Amino acid sequence: MRTPAPPLLPIFRSAGQGRLLARIYLAPDRPTPLAGLARELDLDRGGVAREADRLEAAGLVASERIGHQRILVPNRDSPYFTHLYGLLLVAFGPAILVGPALREITEIDEAFLFGSWAARYLGESGADPADVDVLVVGRPDRASTYRVARDLTEQIGREVNITILPSERWKEPQEGFVREVKRGPLVQLRLSGDP
Repeated sequence: MRTPAPPLLPIFRSAGQGRLLARIYLAPDRPTPLAGLARELDLDRGGVAREADRLEAAGLVASERIGHQRILVPNRDSPYFTHLYGLLLVAFGPAILVGPALREITEIDEAFLFGSWAARYLGESGADPADVDVLVVGRPDRASTYRVARDLTEQIGREVNITILPSERWKEPQEGFVREVKRGPLVQLRLSGDP
């Protein structure tokens, strides 16, 4: 599992360790045996097992056994849980994936996460979001945009819902949907440069 440290959060031993922790912490509603995690994350099975042992010994995850299979879950009793969840969310969460996926689509002026995921990014506690709400401002090709949403849904393992809004509607302060979205949590997505 020796891979270079992740560039956005180099406090982990390797990118693989960061991705493994992110998968466990950010998708606790999709428990997967170690072998499945190795396949999903494209990591060595033995390396995942060794990393699971290290993470459990550090108190960051806990194991559950279902038959002969070992399932890792976040250790919500760890004093590090809340802070680690926040770090993983920023470094490996949907914003890191959605922004770059939208970069190739022309005619997008701005894009935002809104709703529950945006609230989690901004530190609001709550249940793990079931889906990812994305607002795209501009006039992108709808077919390309919705194709990206389908690809992201598969990659993230949660429904990605993209709402397309023309720029002139986004600038209209009295419009009901716009007013509600602007009142709620918003996380702007990076559409250019490095993630």
